Amino acid sequence: MKVHINKIGFSLIEITISSSILLLILALGYNFIVTGFRTSIFSSEQETAIQNARKAMEIMTKEIRGGNYSELGSYPLRTIEENDFLYYSDVNDDGKMEKIRYLLDGLALKKVTTLPGPLNDYNMPGATTTIANYVNNQEEAIFTYYDNSYNEAGLINDVRLINIKLKINVTPERVPMDYTVETDVTLRNLKDNL
Repeated sequence: MKVHINKIGFSLIEITISSSILLLILALGYNFIVTGFRTSIFSSEQETAIQNARKAMEIMTKEIRGGNYSELGSYPLRTIEENDFLYYSDVNDDGKMEKIRYLLDGLALKKVTTLPGPLNDYNMPGATTTIANYVNNQEEAIFTYYDNSYNEAGLINDVRLINIKLKINVTPERVPMDYTVETDVTLRNLKDNL
């Protein structure tokens, strides 16, 4: 009598090959999900940084336009450097000029507001806020100053227009390139072409 044995199951080679294919599919799926997640996070962070830069530009434009003589009669502009701008303006609408300074600190654009003291001096410590992050201007100036003929101004008394340019990039070492937010601001109280 012959016994016929039915072979049921997989051989070791079949199990090895199917396990390898399954692991390859899982690895590709994981890589796809992780890449998509990173892209989504980057896009969200970049968009938030751009929106903050636009808001900062609106704030700076409004406040710089209202630049005026200090409470002690000092000229409206005090420092005009590429990444450091100091001037006087009534930013809180209290009828007194505050000392305002915008400066680049690492990748953050900061605003320092100093209220006039009891003697209308500006010796009190200022309040510092970060108004834009991920500013990636590198060697390019944030502030460029022009005279009334639109030539670059080197002297404070000649400045009539200020170009502000912020380059925003959450991850400067990766593509895409920087997003630029730019505007020109005319100082109303220093106009001499009327």
